[in-house]
Amino acid sequence: MPTPAPNTQKHQVALFTLLFGSNWEDPEADRRALAIHPGQTLMTVTSGGCNTLTLLLEDPARIFTVDINPTQSWLLELKIAAIRALSPTQLRAFLGLTPSTTRLATFETLRPDLSTAAADYWTAKPQAIRSGVIHAGNYESFVRLFSRLVRLLQGKKRIAALFRSTTLDQQRAFFDSTWNTVQWRLIFKVLVSKTILARRGLTADYFKFDDGSASFSESFFRRSKRALTEIPIQSNYFLAQYLAGAYLTPEAVPAYLLPENLPIVKSRLDRIHILTAPAQEWMSTLPAASIDAFALSNICELMSLDETARLFAEVARTASPGARIIFRNLMIPRAVPEFLSTRLVLDEPLSRELLAADRSFVYSRVHAYTVPPPVENSTTPNP
Repeated sequence: MPTPAPNTQKHQVALFTLLFGSNWEDPEADRRALAIHPGQTLMTVTSGGCNTLTLLLEDPARIFTVDINPTQSWLLELKIAAIRALSPTQLRAFLGLTPSTTRLATFETLRPDLSTAAADYWTAKPQAIRSGVIHAGNYESFVRLFSRLVRLLQGKKRIAALFRSTTLDQQRAFFDSTWNTVQWRLIFKVLVSKTILARRGLTADYFKFDDGSASFSESFFRRSKRALTEIPIQSNYFLAQYLAGAYLTPEAVPAYLLPENLPIVKSRLDRIHILTAPAQEWMSTLPAASIDAFALSNICELMSLDETARLFAEVARTASPGARIIFRNLMIPRAVPEFLSTRLVLDEPLSRELLAADRSFVYSRVHAYTVPPPVENSTTPNP
């Protein structure tokens, strides 16, 4: 989930601090949208690395994972080293899913497996290691603040009762009768307000909506309501972190961390190729028709409109026939430019279904596109 940049920027924002310790895009949406076949070549945005690791379960031949931010590349390096060396229990403890007092000692055993740049970065971040790297990003700091406020205003008992719901009917009834309090709505006004966001440097270009909302707080409140009432809550580890500040069960975690999946992921780690570069510049070096699936997060919100058009032109050029693409909108509406609409074709029904099932409720849109096969020339030659 790249942090958006204003529409008025000239090219693209450069990033040098760790924004995400985990992915905040639902990997199940990626898996469904991309419909990956064994042996295919993928391009992903690195971010927290979780979704790239999860896509190894689809048996691709290779994944090129790209991020403009070197710290996200170094995070994925560390996660890969940890998966190679640690048991499932040790891995969860080191990353920060379960308590541990030995993370710094564990890191010392992993450091020789890192690049020099990654080793230097993490050696200089002992508190991030000590706390668990999945909690180390700037966005996770916001999530912790959000969850603390939820626990203060809603109470741990009410949160626990919400997560005991076993059906959507129970979730809706609990939301209407117990959860949707003045205090709950106040959280959005306090933390997701125009004033607060403006203090964080967002320009007036951000304060535009195409979902009928009048403000950020209203827009994100609507998105949270969908997650609380329309999507099964017990497997929603995103919502657990926003509300309870933790993964609540061993089963409700990113799929790559499940004990039955880790051996598969571990055996395929060499298929991941980590690149630190602007995605559109890296793609410009590739041959045509060389990528079968693209998971682009909300990368376009880091770019000007011209750079967005350049990105999708490169996607269209490098996509193989039948390739599939998924990308998201967080706050700034973005879409494939009109001049590419016959080469990158929006699957509107699938896009709506992906958004409706999206466990990470913060996104306003989830777009699924396909690349149609070339049209054969049916002209009959003259006799």
